[in-house]
Amino acid sequence: MEDMGGSVPSGLAVEVNGSTMRMRGTDHVPIRCAALTGQLGEKIACGIYEWRPSPCREFEEGSEACTRARQRHGMPPVDGAD
Repeated sequence: MEDMGGSVPSGLAVEVNGSTMRMRGTDHVPIRCAALTGQLGEKIACGIYEWRPSPCREFEEGSEACTRARQRHGMPPVDGAD
């Protein structure tokens, strides 16, 4: 969070414990990050892409984590393979 020396706007993060934060909305079901804009399955984007936290920076399009997330939402892998 910005007020703790990070780059994520303070209103978008929630403290888990003294050293861990999570994006607001990721603690609800269905999970939807508060910084996510658009409609899943159509066009989405990160509203704070330049300031996104490290877990988001490590999550790359087409990665194994991306494929698992898409499967949870009934979507095919990015490359279109089943």
